[in-house]
Amino acid sequence: MIACDYPGCTAQYRRKEHLNRHARKHYSTAQLTCQDCGKAFDRSDTLRRHAQLHRREHEESTPRAARACDRCHASKTRCDGQEPCRVCSRRGLRCTFNRRRKAAEPPSTTASEARDEPRAVLTNVNEDLQSLLLQHESYLRENRLRAQTERNGEQGQQGQLDIDHYVEIYFAHFHSQWPIVHRPSFNYGKDTQPHVLTLSLVMIGLWVTGETAARSRAENMHDKLVTLLENRMDDWKSHTDFKDKSWPLTTFQAIVLNAIFALIREAPSDLHERCSSMVRALTTTCIAGGLFCYDRIRAQVSPNESFVFAWTWMEETQRLSLALFKVNLLYNAGMLSISDLGVPFPDSGYLWDAPGTREFYRRYHAQVESETHERPLICDIFRDIQRGRKGFGQLLQVDGWLGFLASQARPANPQ
Repeated sequence: MIACDYPGCTAQYRRKEHLNRHARKHYSTAQLTCQDCGKAFDRSDTLRRHAQLHRREHEESTPRAARACDRCHASKTRCDGQEPCRVCSRRGLRCTFNRRRKAAEPPSTTASEARDEPRAVLTNVNEDLQSLLLQHESYLRENRLRAQTERNGEQGQQGQLDIDHYVEIYFAHFHSQWPIVHRPSFNYGKDTQPHVLTLSLVMIGLWVTGETAARSRAENMHDKLVTLLENRMDDWKSHTDFKDKSWPLTTFQAIVLNAIFALIREAPSDLHERCSSMVRALTTTCIAGGLFCYDRIRAQVSPNESFVFAWTWMEETQRLSLALFKVNLLYNAGMLSISDLGVPFPDSGYLWDAPGTREFYRRYHAQVESETHERPLICDIFRDIQRGRKGFGQLLQVDGWLGFLASQARPANPQ
C-alpha cells in the first residue's frame, strides 16, 4: 500500500496513479473549466458529470418540437425539430425525418423500391424498434452494404459500428429487464475509445435486433469482451474494503451484463464457465468492498457533492448489488443469500427515470412531503414477510422477481 504524505491525511492506495489522483485534492491544481459557468475541476470525469447538469437544464428549457427526428423519436429524446437537430449535430449523426405520421397516406412506390422495402416484414414489430431498424436498413442500402452482407456475411460484419444506434436500442428494448445503468446520465466520450461498458451495451443492442449478421457480431464482441475483462482482473478484483469511492462501478456493470448475455446467447460451456468464474470473483470483491451494505455505500459519498449526483450514484450501486445477487442465483454460485442484501429495495423508477434535475427535485420533494421517500432494506423486508408482516406489496411493485422470491417466503396464512 502507498500512503499519502500530506500532513494529517491517512489515505492509502494500492496503485500509484490512484494516489496521484487523490493528491490533487490537497493542492490547487484545477486545470479544467466548465464552459457554461466557469467552475474549475481537476478531473475530466468530474467535469463531464457536472456538464450533464447544464445539459439537462438546457433540454428542460427547449420547447418540444411539433415533430421529432427519427432518432429522437425512437430514443424518446427531446428534439428541437431542426434539420439537423441539436442532438444529432452534437453526436455527429445523420438526422432524418423519414418516419411517417400515423394519419398520413402511404407514399406510392415503384416496383424496384417495393422489393427493397422492409416494412412488410416488420408490421408486427414494436414501433420504436421498427423506426430504428428502418433507419439502419436505409443506411445499409445507401452505402451499398446490404448486398455485400447478403453475399458475404463476414464481410458485412466489418463495417463501422453506429454506437449511438445500438445503445439506443439497448435502452429502449432491454434496459427495463436489468435497469442497472442510469439512462439519463449515461454518456461516453466521443474523443476516446468506447469504454467496456459502452461496448457491452452495443453488444446487447446488436443481439436485440434479431438480425443474423448483428447477432453473429454480438457473439464475436462477447468473446473479446470476456477476454478483456479477464485480462483486467487484477485492476478490479480486490479482497479489501473500498475507500474514497474507488469502486470501478462501470467495469462491475460490464461484468454483470456480459455474464447475463452468456446466459441469453446460451454460450458454449467453456465460455459459460469463464463467465461463472468472473461472477464468483466479482462477488468476492463486492462482499469485501461493502457493495451489499447500505451504510458502507453511503460512506463513500462526499458531503460536497450535489444531492442529485449522490442519490443517482447510490441508487446505481444498490441496483448493481441486487443484479449481482440475481446473477449469482442464475449461475448457482451459492455465495449470496437474501440476508446479505443489506441495501434498500430499488426506486420504482419514478425518481430513477426523472427527465432532468428540476423534475427530479420536484418528484423527490413530493415524496418527502408524503413520507414515501424512505425505503427499508431488502433483507429486513424479507424477514418481516417471513414473520407474517407487511412488505410483500412493496417488493412486488418495484421488482417482480423479488416479489416472486418473497411469495415463496410468505407463511401459508399471513396476518
